[in-house]
Amino acid sequence: MREFRYRRRWVVAGSITLAGALLAAAFHATHGEPETVALVRGYYEAIRKHDVRKALRIAKAGPPAGEAARFLAPGALGDWKIGAVTETDGFVYSGDDDAEVTVVLVGEHRRRYRSTVRLVRGRGGTRIDEPLARVRFASTALRYVEAGGIRAPFQPDPANDERSVEYLLLPGLYRFYQGRQDVLRVTAGQTPVSPGPDGGAGPGGLPVTPELTLAPAGERAVERAYDAFIDRCAKTRGRPDAGCPFGLGSYGSLIKSRDRTVSDFGRLTWRVREYPTISVLPQGSGLQIVDRERGTVELSGTGRVDETGPRRAFTVTCDTIADATRATVAADGSVSVIAPDRRGTALETCGDNPLRTS
Repeated sequence: MREFRYRRRWVVAGSITLAGALLAAAFHATHGEPETVALVRGYYEAIRKHDVRKALRIAKAGPPAGEAARFLAPGALGDWKIGAVTETDGFVYSGDDDAEVTVVLVGEHRRRYRSTVRLVRGRGGTRIDEPLARVRFASTALRYVEAGGIRAPFQPDPANDERSVEYLLLPGLYRFYQGRQDVLRVTAGQTPVSPGPDGGAGPGGLPVTPELTLAPAGERAVERAYDAFIDRCAKTRGRPDAGCPFGLGSYGSLIKSRDRTVSDFGRLTWRVREYPTISVLPQGSGLQIVDRERGTVELSGTGRVDETGPRRAFTVTCDTIADATRATVAADGSVSVIAPDRRGTALETCGDNPLRTS
């Protein structure tokens, strides 16, 4: 008799479990997927179709004002597919006013990227807590920022010591710095962007620092720009600027060569004798210019040689020294040479060579 009662209880318990499963199945068949999943799926579908307005409308988010919103545009968005969208912590289970939905995005080579979307419930209904991601572009040799097919000048806030710029982006898979560039090449690939720690974002936003390599034509372009920079410095009458790759140092009213000195000098002119041979290294916030073979410029003028006798004409050969000179590349591919900040202390590059007089 006792055995019969145990079997009957087991049957009743199994019937209740089966009924619950059937009711849940019937609910989803009637009502479809949970509200949270439908909201997130619709949001990502709008982004995938490059419909920025619809995505922001679904997320109940207004676009930010100004430059920060530049990449909230169809041309910036990448191409990918949506994989599984599942509710991992729902309102009904947690009893709280927030829920979580996990989204899987499928990119090139079928690579999958998982992120978590937090939703909150309030008087206006359910909404995505953080619909936009903060992305911070670091200072590089490229003097522009790029997402998808949109480029913008790199214009950091002068008060920002980190030398970076920040934008707000919709979540998804992006290609940064993948547009045509003849001087530099960026390692290809998609970068996942999502709000919060799942997107790799720290307190200052997701950092974007492209890995740069010099294109075949890049070194020649930098060489031409550096030669032109030397030409501009050589047009100086008198002492060149402190940032030039040659100069007379900080001896004041005295020019020193290897074996002689010139005082009371004037009518100084410079002429390029031989341009340097350089190497170019992508490094930090610029392309570092390094001397393989130094160039030479000739300084001519008049002055009192060894502080004796009348003023005489003289010439002396001076080296060129790159010494922390860098180059940057603009959005149109043009190269600019950035002179080092020597705080007014000019190079002295003539002291190792003999002085000639006439």
